[in-house]
Amino acid sequence: MKNSRFLHWSAIFLLLVMLLVSMNGVSPKVSNAATPAATQAAYSLENPMGKKPAKWSDEQTDCSKLKKDGPWTIGVTNYSMGNSWRVQMIKELEAAAKANPNIKELIITNSDGNQAKQVSDIEDLMAKGVDAILFLPLTPDGIVPQVEEAYSKGIVSIIYNNEINTDKFHSIVWADEFKFGYLGGKWLNDKLGGKGKIVMLSGIAGTSGSDLRASGAKAAFEPGIQILQEVYADWAYDKGKKAMEDLIAAYPQIDGVYSQGGAMSLGALEALQAAGRKLVPVPGEGYNGFLKFWKNNLDKGFTSIGPDEPTWQSVEALNQAVSCLQGKNIAKWDELILPTITDQTLDQYVRMDCPDDVWSNTKMTREQITELYKCTGK
Repeated sequence: MKNSRFLHWSAIFLLLVMLLVSMNGVSPKVSNAATPAATQAAYSLENPMGKKPAKWSDEQTDCSKLKKDGPWTIGVTNYSMGNSWRVQMIKELEAAAKANPNIKELIITNSDGNQAKQVSDIEDLMAKGVDAILFLPLTPDGIVPQVEEAYSKGIVSIIYNNEINTDKFHSIVWADEFKFGYLGGKWLNDKLGGKGKIVMLSGIAGTSGSDLRASGAKAAFEPGIQILQEVYADWAYDKGKKAMEDLIAAYPQIDGVYSQGGAMSLGALEALQAAGRKLVPVPGEGYNGFLKFWKNNLDKGFTSIGPDEPTWQSVEALNQAVSCLQGKNIAKWDELILPTITDQTLDQYVRMDCPDDVWSNTKMTREQITELYKCTGK
C-alpha cells in the first residue's frame, strides 16, 4: 500500500514539474538523433548523395575595386591535355574567348601533370601582367601560394575543374564530383544486388576530382561489394582499355566495373568483348564513343547510366572572370549541375554521326561540333 501511494504522489509531482517547465517557455529536451537512413532523403537521380566542400558558402564577391576597361588579357594554367574531355574543354574556352571583343588575348599554358611547371607557368602569367587567371589545379595544395599571390595583387582569380585548399580566390566553378561518383556507384551496386566482385578505373592520381569520384562510389557500395583492384587510367580511352586488359588477365571473375570516366568505360567494355567475356554493368559518362556503344547494344540488354561532366565549365570560369573585370558581383562558389544520362534519355545525348571523342555536355552549337569534329551531320 505504501508503495502504491508513493508511486501515486511521485506521478503527480512529476506532472506538476512538467507543467511549471512548460509555463516558463521551456520544453523538455528531446533527442533529435536519428539513423542515417532517416536523416537522408530517399535516393533518386534528382537527389543523389552529394558532398559540398567544407568552406562552401553563398557568399558573393564584390568586384567593384577590380573593374578594368577592356580589352583584357586572360591567362589560363591547365595541368593536362591527356584525354579528349580536356581537349574539348579547352576548345570551348578558345571559342568563347574568340567571340568576346573585350578579350585581347587568351594565354593558355599546360604543365602536363608536372606540379613544378604549373607553379612556373603561373609566375610567368603574373609577370606578363594578365588581368585575370583561370586556375586548373593539379592538386589541392600544389599552387596555393601562387593563387594567393595573384589574389593579393588584384589579379582576378578563378578556380575550376579541381578543388584548392585556400579561399583566397574570387570564384570557384565547381561540380560535385562526390555526387558524380555516388551516382555511378549506386547504380552499379543496385545492378549487382549489393554483392559481387568489381574493379575500379579512376582518373589522374592525386587530383581532387578523381579522389572525390572514387570516394562517392565507395560510399554507395554495400558491404557485399568486393573491390578487387583500383587502377588509375587518367580518364583516357587507351589507358582504360589497357588497364582493363590487365585486370581481366588477373581476375577470372569480374562482376562489374566502376569507371569514373566515359572514355575509360568504352575501353573497358571493348576489352571485355575482345577477351570473350560477357558484358558486365559499367557506368559511363557523356563520351560519344561510350554513348554509341550503349545505343548499339541497348536492344541486346546492355544498360548503363552517365553523370555528365560539362566541358563548358571553362566557359563558365571565363564568364566569371569577365563579370568580375566589369565590376559586377559574382558567386564565390559557383556550382554546376550534373545532368544524368539514362536508357530513357540516351537519344538526347548521343550523336551517331560524330566520332568517339565528342563530349555531349557542351555549350558549342551543333554546327560548331559538326565542324570541329568533322561529323557527317546525318
